[in-house]
Amino acid sequence: MKWWLFSKQEEYDEKSFPYLAVLIFYIAVVLICIGIRAVTWPGNKHVDIDFLVESVLLPVIIMTVLVQIFCIITNGIRHYTETRLLIAARQEYKVVSYARSRIKIAGWSVLTPTADLGLNMLKLEGEFPLAPKMLSKIDMPDSFELTRNGLAFSRLLGPLADKLKQSQYRGFESAVWVRGADDSCCDELRRVFDGLAITGDSITFLPECPDYTQLTEWIKEAKNFDLSRLLICVDLHSEEGESKGMENATALLFTNGYAKAEGEKSVYLYQPMTDITDVEAALPIYLQVEPVSKPKILWYTGLSRTEKYPLLEVLDDKKVTPDRLELEISLGEHSAGYRWLALALASDAVTYAQGDQLVAASQDNHFSITALSSRLSGQPAYPAEKIYSSPLSAGGCAGLMLFLSIVMGIGRFGDDKIVTGWFIVIALLTTLVPLLAMGAFFTWFYGDMAEKHMWGK
Repeated sequence: MKWWLFSKQEEYDEKSFPYLAVLIFYIAVVLICIGIRAVTWPGNKHVDIDFLVESVLLPVIIMTVLVQIFCIITNGIRHYTETRLLIAARQEYKVVSYARSRIKIAGWSVLTPTADLGLNMLKLEGEFPLAPKMLSKIDMPDSFELTRNGLAFSRLLGPLADKLKQSQYRGFESAVWVRGADDSCCDELRRVFDGLAITGDSITFLPECPDYTQLTEWIKEAKNFDLSRLLICVDLHSEEGESKGMENATALLFTNGYAKAEGEKSVYLYQPMTDITDVEAALPIYLQVEPVSKPKILWYTGLSRTEKYPLLEVLDDKKVTPDRLELEISLGEHSAGYRWLALALASDAVTYAQGDQLVAASQDNHFSITALSSRLSGQPAYPAEKIYSSPLSAGGCAGLMLFLSIVMGIGRFGDDKIVTGWFIVIALLTTLVPLLAMGAFFTWFYGDMAEKHMWGK
């Protein structure tokens, strides 16, 4: 799905039709016809209804034929404009609908050297942590039964154990990434599941830390199937080396079958925009389609300068996310696990009633952004075609008026004996059909021209 919208289309200007000129034309012709008929009216005949029919009604019908033929063109111009507007509106509908597709974060847990990291970074409790003061390693007790990764699994999943045992999440699938580990870590994870009496289904080992395209895949699956996915990212340093980044581990439970517990706040994650290489061009579209209406806080990590500053500039222009939190400032040098830690921290913020959240991350200069909220963003209504006069309707009206003027003219000035049933049928076909065909052609022509101009065909 490409995140793009047509440029703003100009609305049709109702004032562009020369109403005043048409009115003056009608008045002038009627006055001239009244004058001519007054001069040619038999002197020995009283002025009656025939005078008005011949000097007013018949000229008005003939003028209406001419005006409606003119309207075939003006209605065609309007049809062109409205078709362009409709194409643009339906493209926006597609993007808005896509942007508002979502998945629920039913539960999450984080493991960092500092407790209550989200509360600290939000300045709700404690001091705002800065990297030089932050511990970089998670304190792990010695254990003969579990490796360091196994201990991280155990401590990370302990707070989620009761949630994962609930009936609606039974058979959940797990995806696990552990820095520097191989697929043997899946066996450690199974042992931790068994120790916590958690029943899961398959476990998939991820050789690389996933980015937010993984969320796009799960959101797509969630539209058609019951889905419960547990993502575990364990980002620990090697035993020998040190890192300027902070160790972290994150577990997130994504589902479309979430049953909210009493007192629990829902957290909805909306369709991420991923793999963006031009933030300045793409982000205004993301904000315009409003997966969430008024995001309050931006969490971001891993952004290069060419991504970070255009991002902040666009957000300033749109006057959204007055609070911005860069994880590297607090946690130290960028680490792959930060992008998922940021989602968990933003989920905390939603739970702590801090409003809608934006989370931005980048990998190999491919920018991604997503939104979290406790509120559902409704799907838009499908754009309906406007009701307006088309060239076809103008052609039909012109044909009917021409038929009426011929019948009336023969009735008034010719031999009314020729006005038979067959004459009426033939006159109707020879007047209505050509003008209807003209109207139909111009309707197709202007509509097709609008399609070609919009889609560049």
